[in-house]
Amino acid sequence: MRRIILTWTTWAALALPTAAGAQNWVESVFPERAFDAGVVAKGSKVRHSFPVVNRLNSEIHIADWKTKCGCTDVRVGAREIPPGTQTTVEAVIDTTRFNGYKPSGLTLVIDRPYYAEIALDFSCFIRSDITLNPGLADFGVVTRSSDAKPTVALNLLYGGGQPNWGIVKMVTRTSKVTAKLQEQSRTPDGQVQYLLTASLDPADLSGVYKDEILLYTNDPGNTQGIPVAVSAVVQSAVTVSPSPLILGQVKPGQVINKTLLVRSSRPFKLTTLKPSKGDVTVKADPEGSRPLHKVDVTIKVPAQSGPYNAVVEIATDLKDEPPAKLTTFATVIP
Repeated sequence: MRRIILTWTTWAALALPTAAGAQNWVESVFPERAFDAGVVAKGSKVRHSFPVVNRLNSEIHIADWKTKCGCTDVRVGAREIPPGTQTTVEAVIDTTRFNGYKPSGLTLVIDRPYYAEIALDFSCFIRSDITLNPGLADFGVVTRSSDAKPTVALNLLYGGGQPNWGIVKMVTRTSKVTAKLQEQSRTPDGQVQYLLTASLDPADLSGVYKDEILLYTNDPGNTQGIPVAVSAVVQSAVTVSPSPLILGQVKPGQVINKTLLVRSSRPFKLTTLKPSKGDVTVKADPEGSRPLHKVDVTIKVPAQSGPYNAVVEIATDLKDEPPAKLTTFATVIP
């Protein structure tokens, strides 16, 4: 009995990472564990996405999370992260009930391949003299089209009483968002009201889209810019399911067959099926124009063990619609 206990103990000790090894894998998987958003307007939705990059040879599983403040919401992109893939953990701070420096964040609980509790710290400084309503430029659900450019309006109010206070410059992060700022009123006691109008060009976008507008004021010593978050969910004309295609653990030489469903709200033809690797072959159903197509995917697993991924581009005859992309993930085990 003693030999069995000693053998099991030795195996368990080898299975667990050392303190140095645990620290190394945490730093590799979580390249950023603290972020300071700087100065923000009261009422704004301040957010940041922490990347989770799986550089291990095993799947990472996010079991749970705990926020450090009731004002913080958490959105996890995916709980299961196969090797060679990544996701994000987004923290959003609601600033409506606070002034001044606000520390927050969350603790992420990982239970595979190792148990760990990872602290992700998120902070900002909330200005009580600048109020933003609504708290972000949220376009909601939009349809991808080069002709349709949805618009949202926000009100910004300054009540600090500084003479000649104003916003002197506005910068958008990308060309997909355009913004216009108009001064609506200015009172003798130093209150200034602005109307911020933002437009989104959803062409070539798909899925959840996030951006940011920076407002620069003439406040002395504040050169960082006040962020205004931009959010949208862009619906593409063509969808593929299941997507992504997660195969889990596979063996070298194994042949895997899967059927994809390619859908659209209007009839279309499949024009090109292009896999990124030679061990993936694709075959479409008979030619024709209809709103639903079946695509058969065959994958011959390579001999090399470790993380595996491949991409299949699916092009259609729909005008201004870029190819849909299907990504396949697997772990090749000996």
